[in-house]
Parts: sequence; C-alpha cells; structure tokens
Amino acid sequence: MITLIYLDSLSGINYHRVMTPFLRLKHDQGLNIHFIQNFNDLKEFDLTKVKNLVTTRRVSVSNHQAFKKFLKDNDVKLILDNDDYWILPSDNPAKEWYKKVEADNIKNTIKIADEIWSPSKFLIKEMRKINKSAVYRIVPNTVYTEEKQWKDIQKDNPKDYKVRFGYLGANGHQKDLDEMGMTFEDHELYCMNLMDYRDRLKAKYGINATDITQYGQLYKFFDVSLSPLKNSKFNRCKSELKVIEAGFTKTAIIASNVTPYKEVIKHGETGILCSTPKEWKEAIEGMTLSKAWRLAENLHKYCKKHYDLSDINKIRLEGLQ
Repeated sequence: MITLIYLDSLSGINYHRVMTPFLRLKHDQGLNIHFIQNFNDLKEFDLTKVKNLVTTRRVSVSNHQAFKKFLKDNDVKLILDNDDYWILPSDNPAKEWYKKVEADNIKNTIKIADEIWSPSKFLIKEMRKINKSAVYRIVPNTVYTEEKQWKDIQKDNPKDYKVRFGYLGANGHQKDLDEMGMTFEDHELYCMNLMDYRDRLKAKYGINATDITQYGQLYKFFDVSLSPLKNSKFNRCKSELKVIEAGFTKTAIIASNVTPYKEVIKHGETGILCSTPKEWKEAIEGMTLSKAWRLAENLHKYCKKHYDLSDINKIRLEGLQ
C-alpha cells in the first residue's frame, strides 16, 4: 500500500521532521512512499492502493469537509503532522497572514484529521479542543545524525580563547531575545543576520542563513547555544528542537526555564535554565570552556539515548499501519 506525503515546501522543520524521516522509512522499511506538492497530484494515483495521506501543518483546500468525504470514500487515512500553534505572537512578521489565511486552514485540517502527530504535549492539548476523536501520537523532533551536516562538525577549540556563544533563532523572536536582558559587546557572540538581532544583542559576529542541508554546520562557530523564550502559549506549543540540535553537535545550551525546555534539560548537568535576566547574566558570565564541554558531552549522551531517529520512526510506523 502507498503512503502519500504532502510536502509543499522544504522549510527547515519540514525537511527534518517530514522529508528526512520518511525517506529513512522508505530506505529502512521498504515502505511505498511518494511525496506530492499539490493535491491535484492525487489524480495520478490509484486511490484503492493508497492507505495514508500525511500532510504537514494544514490542508489548503476550498472545502475541508468535502475533502474529508473524498478521502473517506476512498478509505484513505488523513494524518496531520503539526508542530506549531496557529496564533502567532505579535512580533512575528507572518502574524496577520496567519490570522487571515493559515489559522483557519490549520484548524479546519485538525477537525478532519483521522490521526494527529506532534512533538508537543501542550499543542496536542490545544488540538484536542478542536478534534476529540482523532488518534494523537507524540512524535518528537530530531535530526538524522548520519547526515553530513550533523556528522562532520569540526569545532576549533584552542584552550586560550574565550567561550563562544551563538544564537540561531529564526524571524520574529525579538521579545524572546529581550528575556536575557543583556547585550554581548564584551562576549564572543555569533548571531543570525536576521531582523535587528545583531544590533539588539550587540553581537560581534553575524551568521548568514544557509541551505537546510548545511544548517547543522553553523554550530561549529560556537560552544554555547542561547535559547531564550518568553513564557507564552505559542512558545509552550513549540518543541525542544534547539536542545536536540545542540546535543547532537556537542554544543552546550543555556535556555529559558519554560516549556518546552524545562522538561528535557537537567539544570547544571545537561544545560543551564534561566528564569530572570540576573540568572541569564550569571550563566553567561560564569561559563567556562571546561563547563561548556562538560554540559555538551552530557547533553550529547542524553540526545543519543532519547532522540534516535530509528526509534522515533517506530512511532510513525505504528501510525501508518
């Protein structure tokens, strides 16, 4: 039987959460998997041989109920993979577009889904309010560690230089950055060249966005990843992906003491959790190379144990049966 994967773009999360895991399932399990970019592509398949249709985040159709009936009549199970809340924070550039277009598409897709996958228990709780009858599965985010961008990271770590910090947040995180309550003119900070981040943090070095197949290599520039997050509903619906990325690249992490980070970071052992600007300053000022290496090694061991792609794909495989 065939499993179809609707993948309309190759954003970072789609690449690591959908494309790569399903390609591994195809390779390791011999599953008959096909990727489609448009629902008109369904016409190219004999639907009597299609068992599952997996969609990322939403189905963009004019009539969701009619689409649901079409799938049901052909005995095709609709699986929604969703990793984000549909109401964006006020400082996100896509907020208005989401409010006018995407939010309804996401909610309507939740309503018609037979099964829903998400890395977040909090997000699943929100989606259950919309669709109580769907089957829900926690499917954690991770990366494929055998891929070159994650496997071949060479960090230059001479003992005589200062600790290097890094921030790799995407667009729309100004309020999250303000959680740290400090600037980094006296530190070695590598920061994404997005929005006003570099000026806001007074970072010495800028990092340019890169192709999704090379993203992991950005971690070679620093020893400690910074992951500040406001305690908001939108952020509580996020996953701990930044922790996982740090772990698999042997990078220490300092993060906000909020969901989704506080559930997976053991303070002082696999990372540092901060609740106030004072704690952020103390964590950054008190970081040494030896401490960063110890935290990174502990986090690496934790991620290898809990975020192995083969183990997580077993959860996907159960949902596809």
